[in-house]
Amino acid sequence: MNDAVNDKPESKTKDGGDDIVREAMKRYDRGYEREQTNIEEAYEDLKFRAARTHSDQWDERALKMREAEGRPVLTINKIPEFLNQVTGDMRLMRPAIQIVPVDDQADEETADIFAGLIRYVEGRRSSEAAYFAAADSQVACGIGHWRVKHEYASDSTFEQELLIEGIEDGVSVIWDPDAIQPTREDAKWCFVPVDMSREAFEEQYPDASAVDFGEGVPEGWCSDDHVRVAEYWVKKPIKRLLVLRSNGDINDLTSLDKDDRGRALEYIMQMDTTARVEERPGTKVVRYLLTAKEVLEGPEDWIGRHIPIVPVIGQEVRIGRDRYRHGKVRYAKDPQRMYNYYAAAQTEIVALQPKAPFVGTEKNFENFESEWANANSANQPYLPYTPDPANGGQQPSRTTPPVSSQGLEQGLLRASDDMKSVIGIYDASLGARSNETSGRAIEARQREGDVGSFVYIDNFNRAVRYTGEILVDLIPKIYDTARTIRILGEDGKIDQVQINQPEGQAIDGEVSRVLNDVTIGSYDVVLKTGPAFSTRREEAREGMQTFMQANPAVAPLIMDIMAKNQDWPNADQLAKRVRHMLPPPIQAEEAQESGDPKAMQAAQQAMAAAQPQQDPAAVAAAAKAEADAQKTQLDMQVQMMKAQVDAQRDQMDIAAREQELAQKQRIADVEYEIKLLDLDIKRRQMASAMQSAQPQSVQ
Repeated sequence: MNDAVNDKPESKTKDGGDDIVREAMKRYDRGYEREQTNIEEAYEDLKFRAARTHSDQWDERALKMREAEGRPVLTINKIPEFLNQVTGDMRLMRPAIQIVPVDDQADEETADIFAGLIRYVEGRRSSEAAYFAAADSQVACGIGHWRVKHEYASDSTFEQELLIEGIEDGVSVIWDPDAIQPTREDAKWCFVPVDMSREAFEEQYPDASAVDFGEGVPEGWCSDDHVRVAEYWVKKPIKRLLVLRSNGDINDLTSLDKDDRGRALEYIMQMDTTARVEERPGTKVVRYLLTAKEVLEGPEDWIGRHIPIVPVIGQEVRIGRDRYRHGKVRYAKDPQRMYNYYAAAQTEIVALQPKAPFVGTEKNFENFESEWANANSANQPYLPYTPDPANGGQQPSRTTPPVSSQGLEQGLLRASDDMKSVIGIYDASLGARSNETSGRAIEARQREGDVGSFVYIDNFNRAVRYTGEILVDLIPKIYDTARTIRILGEDGKIDQVQINQPEGQAIDGEVSRVLNDVTIGSYDVVLKTGPAFSTRREEAREGMQTFMQANPAVAPLIMDIMAKNQDWPNADQLAKRVRHMLPPPIQAEEAQESGDPKAMQAAQQAMAAAQPQQDPAAVAAAAKAEADAQKTQLDMQVQMMKAQVDAQRDQMDIAAREQELAQKQRIADVEYEIKLLDLDIKRRQMASAMQSAQPQSVQ
C-alpha cells in the first residue's frame, strides 16, 4: 500500500462528536455491566497467580491475626508451575496457518505466498510476544487479546506491512454483549480502553478538553492522576456497490464518492456492456479514539471487514443471557490457600518445639564448656567429655529432635493432590515421578493432563485461525502494488518473492498477465496443529536412522534426505553434494518430477556416463549375433505360418471329402427308398390281378 492509510489519524471530530460520545458511553456501560463480574474476578485471578504479597493468597482476616500474633505466614505459590505446563504446550505445539485457494482466480502458488507472508508476520518479535502474552492471560484468568495492525515498513518508504501487536490489559476490553461467537467476529462494536497518566494525556493531546469529575463522566473514566482513553471500534451499515465484469472480475465501488462512482460506472459500462451492477447491504468498520467527554480521533474507516481485535477465551459457560468465564486459577485458589496454611502451621509447630540439647552430668562438661556450647554451630570433628562415675561413665546424649506433625504432612499432600485434580494436570504431565511405572501408564496419565487442558489450546488455535482470516482479508489491500516481500518457509528460512508483477505485452492499456497477483482470488484459512518444524525434523531424523539400521542397503538412497534434516551449519550444501552421488535413475526421476530442464539434462548425462564403455569388435559381434537371432526367429515364424496354412488346407480337404460322402449317402438313401416303393407297387398289382382271375359263384 503506497499511500498513508489511517497511519496519521485525522484530528478530533467536531460535527457529531457529542452524539458519538453519548452512544459510546451508553454501549460501554451496557457491556461493562454484563462483564463486570468476569472482569473483577479475572483481575483477582491474576493477582492470586502473581502472589506479590501474602495478601494475594491469604484471607485478609487470617493474615492480620497471624501478623498481629507474630505467627509465621508462608506463601508457597504452586500455581505458575501448572499454568506454565499449559502455555508451554502452546509454545511447543504452535498452530500453523495454511491457505487454500477457493475460486478459479486463486491458485496454489499464490496461496503459498499468502501462507509464507503470514508466517513472516507471525514470526516477528511483536507477534510472538502478543500471542504468548494473551495465552498466559487466557490460561490464568480466562481471557486475553491481541490486535492486527499495519504500519510503514520503514521511515523512508510509503509501503506498509502487517503486524500483530499485544494488548497490554486484555481483561479490560469490552465487547458487544450480543456477540455469540468465541472470536467475537459477530460483534457490532468493541472498546479497547487505556488509562493514561494526566501528564502523558495532556502532552499527547494538548488540545483536548479537560476531563474531571462531574456530571456526564462515568465512574472509572478519570481520577486525580489518570484519564481513560478508549478505542471505539464499530461496524456501520452501508450500501455496497459491486460490478461483475464479463471476464469474472468484480469491482467494488463502495469507497468512491458519488461523482467518482458515476464516472467509474460509465467507464466500465462503455468497456463492458454486459457488466452486471448490483447494490447490496454491507458494513464497514470505523475507529474512534475518545474520552468520556469528546472524540479525540476519527472517524477513521478501517480497510478490512473485521474488527482487528482478537480475543483468546479460556473456559466460558452460558447461564441464560450471562456468560461466566474463568481460567485455571479460579478453582485452584482454595487448594492453594490450604497448602499455604498447612505449610505455615507445619513451620510454626517445628519452630515452637525446643531444641535437642545434650544431657549429661556437670562433670562431663568440665574443661570442655566452649566445645559443647558451640556444638550446634561449629563444625568439630569430635567432642571430648570427662567421664563421671556418678552416671556410670556414660557419655552425654542428645534428646529427641523436633518432629513435624503427621496430620499436617498429610494435609500438605492432600492440598497438593486437590490442586492437581482441580487443574487437571498430574505428576506425569509435570515431569515428576508418580505411581505409574510402565511407559503406557505414564503416557496415559500425560494424555489425561493434555485432554484436561485441551479446551484452552483449542480456543487459542481458534483465535489464531481467526487472525489468519483477518490477515487474508488485509493482504490484498496492503500489498496491492508491485513489490518484493519477505516470506517465511515452514523450515524457518526467509526468502524474497516478487508480487503483483506485470508480465506480457499490454493490450488496450492492460497487461495480459500479472505474476503472483495477491489482489485477486478468494482464499480460505485452515489450521495445522502439531509439533514445531524443528521437532518434526528431529523425529524424521530419528526415524530414518532406525530405518537405515533395519535396512542398511537403503542407506545410500536416502543419505541426501538425512543430511538435509541435520541441524549442522551448511547441512543444505552437504545434502546437495550427497544428492549428486545418488544412482542416475533416481536423479532422472527426481529431475523429471521437478520439471527443471537443466536438472533433466544433467541426469541424462549422468546416466550416459554411468554406462560402461565396450570394445567395438565386441559391440559388432553382439550386433551380428542379435541380427542372426532375429533372422532365425523370423525363419521360425515363416515355417510356423506355412505349417498353419498346410494344416488349414488339409482340414478343408477332409471337410470337402466328408461333405461329398455325405451327399452320396443321401442319394443312395433316396434311391433305396424309391426301390422299396416300386416293389410295393408291383406287389399290390400282382395281388389285384390274382383276385380278378378267380371264378365268380352264382347264388
